[in-house]
Amino acid sequence: HGRSPSPIAEAFGLGTPTGPLVAVGGGPSAVHRLWRLSTTQGRFAVKALGQDPHADGDLEALEGPTRLELAAWAAGVPMPRPCLVPGTGAGVAVIGDPELPSVLVRVHEWVDGDLATAPASQELAADLGGALAAIHNLDLRCGQDAQVDPWYRAAHGATHWRGLADRAAQADRSWAGRLGEAVPLLAEVEALVAARAAQPVPLLACHSDLVPGNVLVSTDGRPWILDWDDAGPWNPAEELAAALVSWSTGPQGEPCARISLALVQGYRRAGGMVNGESPTVLAGSLSAVANWLEVNVRRSLDGTAGDRAE
Repeated sequence: HGRSPSPIAEAFGLGTPTGPLVAVGGGPSAVHRLWRLSTTQGRFAVKALGQDPHADGDLEALEGPTRLELAAWAAGVPMPRPCLVPGTGAGVAVIGDPELPSVLVRVHEWVDGDLATAPASQELAADLGGALAAIHNLDLRCGQDAQVDPWYRAAHGATHWRGLADRAAQADRSWAGRLGEAVPLLAEVEALVAARAAQPVPLLACHSDLVPGNVLVSTDGRPWILDWDDAGPWNPAEELAAALVSWSTGPQGEPCARISLALVQGYRRAGGMVNGESPTVLAGSLSAVANWLEVNVRRSLDGTAGDRAE
């Protein structure tokens, strides 16, 4: 990549670099570049965000997640410490380089560990439930104009899905028939999502992406919650339901009830209020699956999947 570590270390007041930036891999859906930065003050995780570094509106929006992170850090949520720009306290900085395009960067203290996988152990699920309750108990309210991220409110419509299935058939994709058969199910999912969207539910600042790719497990088995970039308005019950699905699902999509129960019990023990009597509480989780499917179908049909086409 050729990017110098010095402007990043200087922007965040991290001392003098002791070596180059070292590229590290992200989760299965990673869209940002990640590096390890070593300086005279320690080791740090550097993330270059995908947004336009010169869009002031984006910069302002990115400070929302930083506020939730700092509150969660102060409340003892297990997470790497966010590093702030000295003087301004900003959590994001525009890093210039005479040889390369400017980038938006976030920095955290480095934590050694392995990315978590699902299904979680009962111990890990309970710890994650407790962490989620601690985030929700911060009770950071959203303004009257706050809206749930469209990722959790899928509304493509049956016509769009049938069009994709037809394009897949014309492109001779092996899965075209299965996508066509799934259109009625996808319509059911989107109807349930629409029903949830019509319900007046309280919105709090939530992590909004507590999935296995965003949790590190340290050598002592402790979870460290990463990637707060999508933090924003969501309904706590919906986030809890999405976490249950993410962490208790086996390799073939099979649910594991005891893992779900462990996560709920961890959530309750930490003071979380469980309120999930309506099936629409699963709307966010189902919407994310539908949108992830839609994105990857288009990637395949548009030829943008590259060597990840399969």
